[in-house]
Parts: sequence; C-alpha cells; structure tokens
Amino acid sequence: MSTPNKIAILVPDGAYPLVLGEILKRNRSLGIRVVAHDFIKDALRDSSPESAELLRPSQRECTHALIVRDLHGSGWETKGAAALEEHLRSQLQDSGWPPERSDALVVDPEIEAWLRFDSAHFQDMLRDRARRRRDEDLLLKPVIEEIIASQGGFNQWGKPLNPKESFEEALRTFGIQRSNALYQHLASRESLKNCVIPSFNQLVSILQNWFPLES
Repeated sequence: MSTPNKIAILVPDGAYPLVLGEILKRNRSLGIRVVAHDFIKDALRDSSPESAELLRPSQRECTHALIVRDLHGSGWETKGAAALEEHLRSQLQDSGWPPERSDALVVDPEIEAWLRFDSAHFQDMLRDRARRRRDEDLLLKPVIEEIIASQGGFNQWGKPLNPKESFEEALRTFGIQRSNALYQHLASRESLKNCVIPSFNQLVSILQNWFPLES
C-alpha cells in the first residue's frame, strides 16, 4: 500500500538528492506540508531512454512520482526542456502513474543554474574553503564576475550562461575540491524566495500543487 504524501524522485546524479533533500526539509518556506520521499538514481544519468520504468516499483509505496533531468547531456538540447518534459510525462503515464500525480522537471542547462553566484553564502563558501588566492577576500565579487565572463558571460536573468563551467572554474581558481556536499551546503543556507530561475519555480509549483499546506 502506498504511503500518503510520499514522492518518488528519479535523479541523474548524486548532487540532486542532497539539494532536493535540503529543500524538502524546509517545507514551510516552500508552502507545502511535510513530504516523505525516496530518491532513485538513474545509472544512465540524463540520457536514460526509459526513465519512467525505474519508477514503476515505487508505485507500491509512493503516491507521486517526479523525474528530474538536466537538459545538458540529455540529447534533447535542440528540442528544448519543454519537449523533453512532455516526453517524460508520457512515459510516466504509460507506466501506470496518473497524470495528476506524476510530472517531469528538466533543469536548463543543469543544477548549477540554481546556484546564486552573487550571494553572501556562495562567497562565504569560497572564502572559508579557499586554498589559493585567500588574500583576495575583498575582491571576491569581481573575481567571481570575471570567472563567469570567462565561461560565456551572463544570461537575461544575470545568471551564468554556463553555470556548471563557471562553478567548477570558481572552485579551481580558489583551490577547492569539487564535491556534492558543496551543493548541499548552499541549499541548506540560501533563501527559497525570489528565485528567478524558471525550473526552480516550476519545482515549487509542482510541490505546492501536490502537497499544499493544510488549512
């Protein structure tokens, strides 16, 4: 028998469970009730052809299902995130998930798009973990902007066009080893309000529709 308010989430890599886990802990900030969740990691990452089949066993325990993918590396880059989401929703329904309790979220281009490169939390993380260029604390913001510019510049929301490359270059610049724990650290500290990234706001909308706060 399925557990009420339990969601099965298929993710492409190890960063997503840590980030989404931290986000779901802050249910009041999201405007949702407490939600139990299972994360299932897709061994084929973003290019898996039959993602929904990996969630079929979860129908015994979970009431809802969500597939999360990065657009980059999916093979759908030219068709776009919306087309891939529709394809994945169709897969979910074909595998037995009701359309009102299943959905797909494609992050464009990848999870680093959710990072706030201009936030104090991001700068503090670099400052606290830096092994190189520690003497540039006061110039941290312009250094970050220079790094983003070197990796393709900014998009219409003032975010990096290539967030993954910008994030990894920032870590290299300050001599910080990349780990999924860095994503968790930031997710536990950043505000969930006033985000301009469509995929993050889409996630919030899905969760609020499925698990609204009880009156």
